[in-house]
Amino acid sequence: DLLFGIHIFKVTMPPSFEQLETIKRRIKDSFGLFEIETKEKRGMVDEREIPTIIRSLGINPAQDQLRDLITEIRGEENTTGCVEFDRFEKVMVRILTDEANNYKRDSEEKILRAFRAFDPENKGYIEADTLKNILMTHGDAFRPEEVTELLSVACDEASGNIYYEDYAELLASDGRMDVA
Repeated sequence: DLLFGIHIFKVTMPPSFEQLETIKRRIKDSFGLFEIETKEKRGMVDEREIPTIIRSLGINPAQDQLRDLITEIRGEENTTGCVEFDRFEKVMVRILTDEANNYKRDSEEKILRAFRAFDPENKGYIEADTLKNILMTHGDAFRPEEVTELLSVACDEASGNIYYEDYAELLASDGRMDVA
């Protein structure tokens, strides 16, 4: 941040022991969902799953950031296509404790503006096929399985539409809606 042309560094407290343990548990739980269950590769995941695991931890990197993270997690000497938990944990602890602000999710308003750009008639929804085409052909293109997963959550089954106001709230909140 700049104040009168001078860099201002935000001083943050390091996480407490309990916070650090909670972060490590979240990392382990997320990694464990994709862990390979063979004798030779126990404690590893296919590196193609790393983006999903990272996003499940509430980190939302751009494609170039994601490539850099995967390269760091994989390591230059690793050519197996798999990532070890210890390397993954080390990088993700640093990201989640020191660098999380570099990977913040977009605000609900910003997400709504993006959806509204594809709804010029202000209907309040986008057809699933339209969104699918956009996601697979523009910007940081999604893989087909990623689009299928997204649509399974976002799409209204009865109409085949994505009512984006509710979905934008879900995306901005990392899917963790408050229950009062």
